[in-house]
Amino acid sequence: MFAGQELRSTNRPIYGSAALTLNDTIYFYGGYYSTPPWNMEALWSISTSINTSTFTQLPTNPYASPTFIYGQMLGFNDSLYTFGGHHPVNISNTLPPEPLRYYHLSLETLAWTPLQKRMLQSTPLERYWHSIVSYQEKAYLFGGMNITGPLEDDYFWIYQFLTDSWQKITLSPSYIPSRCGHTASMLSDGQMVLLGGYHCIGNYTTNPMIAKNLFPMNQATIFNTINNQWRNQSLGGNIIPGARTYHSSVTSQDGNVQPFQTYLSSLGDPEAMTAVLDTQQWSWIIPAASTAEQPFSRSFAAASKINGSQMLFGFGINHQTVYDGLYIFESKTRSWLPLPTDEPSVHLPGPKSIAFISAMIALGVALLSLFLLAGYTLARRRYAFRLRNAMKRTKVLIWSPRTGEPFWAEITRTFCRFLLFGILIAVVVVIVLQIKNSPIIDERYYTHTKDYTIDVPDIRFCFDGWPPGESPNIHCSTDFGTPCSQHIINITENIQTGLDYYGDPLTCFLFRAPENFRLSRTNDRRGQGSYLKFHYYGDMSVTTNNHSQIHLAYYHKRHNPNLPVYHITPNDKEQGENGEPLDFEWYSPDENAEFQSAEQENLRTENAYDVATDKVTASSYELIERQSIQTGNIWNYAGVGTIRRTQYSATSSAMTEPDAPKFITEPQPVGALRVFPKEYKVTVLREQRAFTLVNGMGIFGGISGLIIGLQACLFGYRPHSPWGVIHRWSVGQLRESLLNGLRSKFPEAANVPIVHPVHRRFSIAGGSARPTVSNRRKLPKRSNTEPATWKQEDLPPFNLSNINKSPVESDEKDTTAAEEEEEEEEEEEENEASRMVRLEERLHVFELLFQAYYINDEVFQSLAFALKTNIQPVSATSGLRLRQDHLDPPV
Repeated sequence: MFAGQELRSTNRPIYGSAALTLNDTIYFYGGYYSTPPWNMEALWSISTSINTSTFTQLPTNPYASPTFIYGQMLGFNDSLYTFGGHHPVNISNTLPPEPLRYYHLSLETLAWTPLQKRMLQSTPLERYWHSIVSYQEKAYLFGGMNITGPLEDDYFWIYQFLTDSWQKITLSPSYIPSRCGHTASMLSDGQMVLLGGYHCIGNYTTNPMIAKNLFPMNQATIFNTINNQWRNQSLGGNIIPGARTYHSSVTSQDGNVQPFQTYLSSLGDPEAMTAVLDTQQWSWIIPAASTAEQPFSRSFAAASKINGSQMLFGFGINHQTVYDGLYIFESKTRSWLPLPTDEPSVHLPGPKSIAFISAMIALGVALLSLFLLAGYTLARRRYAFRLRNAMKRTKVLIWSPRTGEPFWAEITRTFCRFLLFGILIAVVVVIVLQIKNSPIIDERYYTHTKDYTIDVPDIRFCFDGWPPGESPNIHCSTDFGTPCSQHIINITENIQTGLDYYGDPLTCFLFRAPENFRLSRTNDRRGQGSYLKFHYYGDMSVTTNNHSQIHLAYYHKRHNPNLPVYHITPNDKEQGENGEPLDFEWYSPDENAEFQSAEQENLRTENAYDVATDKVTASSYELIERQSIQTGNIWNYAGVGTIRRTQYSATSSAMTEPDAPKFITEPQPVGALRVFPKEYKVTVLREQRAFTLVNGMGIFGGISGLIIGLQACLFGYRPHSPWGVIHRWSVGQLRESLLNGLRSKFPEAANVPIVHPVHRRFSIAGGSARPTVSNRRKLPKRSNTEPATWKQEDLPPFNLSNINKSPVESDEKDTTAAEEEEEEEEEEEENEASRMVRLEERLHVFELLFQAYYINDEVFQSLAFALKTNIQPVSATSGLRLRQDHLDPPV
């Protein structure tokens, strides 16, 4: 028989037990356990907090006297009463009828008192698959059958607790037929409700193989204990539960909450497992199924009321699978509740609650809204000018045509810029998705110590087919002669309730060497040996049918699940509160349940071998160290400094020699095992992502470089300054000083000297109609590129009266003309000097300009190219003549 491990485990798979809650303690009585000796599973208790660490067996006296399955239990005056049940000893259909076996247990002394009567006339017959409930000082026994068959005229009795007496109630089977595998529930008003079950049929041997006539769930049979009247009550509801048997029921009442009943069966549909009966409206309510918290379908489970409105449900069997978990159903919310567990810590972060995540999202949205509001307010009041400048700069960045460039060229450049920007964004999105969905791959390499020594694994030996106490002893040594038998631990008592090999008792040992016990190469001899030798010493004649075998299992020393599951404490380790080593941690939330399920259902295939006891087996092992990536850590997408956790495991192989061994020493062992390492190195499997942020940055840099290069090739490169961000920050004050010095050279009303004419032929002063000194007035300011031309309105007004002036006036005019000629000569000399000053000023301005701004060297390249191609070399005389002509213009 198999035993199935559940996540919320008591480590005691039982079916056919009864449960009762009394004084904040839940008691479980009887039941069948899948591994002998099953008759020791008599009475267990657990607190109503459902802490599985408090699930303990009570040391009753006499020890486990009434051991039955399918029995019923009631509580009265701080005592427990058990009624009926099945005791599979000397089963025979021809045995004479036996009075009902029932017992009384005092919780003060934990002593059982048998109450079985000797007279058949005054007591009901022995039975199982029956029901019994209590109301005030009476108990009501109904239905059931014994090993000979159904109880035709003996299926309803009333028991008096105070007088320890029975009263038989005769019923008409045609009106109230007997039932087996049903449930009885007592309501607060004294009504006993019968639900489900089937018409009793067959006997102990034939009953499981006969088709049964089930009672439908659309009708309940009710007995009123006040007036001793029976009636059939029709049950309604949107969904009527299917007929069932061997199910469980609990009556609960919490203040004004009406009583309800919950039923579970071995049906496979989770939606059909649970039902609640409203005993005021007599209608069914089907709660929603919960795959995470709801138990698997099962029969012969134990159920009891706890905390007023909750039902405790656990244990049971389903198709040769025995369960050991406990579950809670809350009637107020009509849902299954999670149970607190005592499992060791797991290397995984626990999931955050939805309320916490919602609160964090709301807080983030609120902070973002406040930030945007504050930014908008500051921008309107204080930074409006900066925002406008930023918008202008953005516009210039997007649309900045060069002087003389056609309009279509700038349009093409802008279109290509947006097109290439879209391509770059698409590349970024693809890279981000590829990083997010990057698979995790393994990188294998090997490590070794300086002296090439390697650790030894933990090995579990379980001898099967030997009577208890008669299994062989194990002797351990190495090929160097180092003894290691002292490192073998007898764990038979630890695994007795959790390890199952088809019901046979096992004798198990665990080899666990300390950290300093290591194997090395033969030529080095730096360790305790190069391989391990285990020899078995025992008597093969006492084995079952002269056949026995050994169940071998290998584990890594740093991760051996046997230690926490079976509460094994090696000599070199301290023990935690629940019996597990302090440094042991499960690698996943399901590892504990998977390990125990494989243990109890014998589903081991990895590192597990069944070898003959009388043969020699050679086995090799390999230690593996897996460095797994923590997938929930965002930093692990970067590809640099990946955060990993180390997991330890082992692989092995074994081969048994077909011939019987021959040993030369006395006494000769029965068989032997040789264990050696495949290599004196540790295999490291290092996980890494196939594509990370570093890879994405390389691809992004390459594509962006191609895009920038293509844009520069098509439209040229337009640097505004040779300085980068760091330069601007580091020399910002220096650059600002240069710009201020440049601006200080030019008054706001003056033109820029770079384009001012420096020769009089380009100046207004060189014109023939220049105004005189006396009537000179300020000419209007012209633009930098406007030619030096005169307009009529710029000349002094012409006066016709000057024609008729007298000769004296004419002499005065001649004198004035002479004076003007002298002034002109003086001004010419001044203009030559001022022109040189202005030329020097221009050169100085150019120097400042070079210091403050950057001029594309394309200007200098073009100038050099023009000078090489267009300017021809001239002789010294021609050059002198050209300069002379330039200095002495013709009259």
